[in-house]
Amino acid sequence: MRTFVFTAAGSSYALDASWIQAVHPLVRARPVPGTPAWLAGVIDVHGELVPMVDAAMLLSGTATVQRTLGARVLLVDTGIGQGGARARFALSVDRVLDAVALEQDGGWRSGAGVVPWLGAVLQHGGEAVQVLDPLALAAANPQLAAPAGGELAGGPA
Repeated sequence: MRTFVFTAAGSSYALDASWIQAVHPLVRARPVPGTPAWLAGVIDVHGELVPMVDAAMLLSGTATVQRTLGARVLLVDTGIGQGGARARFALSVDRVLDAVALEQDGGWRSGAGVVPWLGAVLQHGGEAVQVLDPLALAAANPQLAAPAGGELAGGPA
């Protein structure tokens, strides 16, 4: 599997590159009241409002991605949405470390299933890297599975 390896809240994660449409420098999101703390808000991507997930807050529950030179936004296309429409969300990360092929065979799986969008823990460069599944993340959080065209699940943005 070809992946992007990134850091968030001091840990490394991997995301299948086939889900990623683009990588951009971190931009400021427009906050949306009433959303979970890990949902930083929405950003404008070529005229489309896209929800932005703060990976550090999502994964640690306390830290947030800091606006640094290395911070990036991964534009993720989940391929699901209300009424079959395409859905996209942005994932803000502390730093993209690598684009590399990682084999999931032999990865450690906790089997706990508590967080369905976190997968196997793999080795990369002597470090533990956990796989993040954006399809499972969007399926578990309907506000990410919104149709393209500017509306978030539950109504207009």
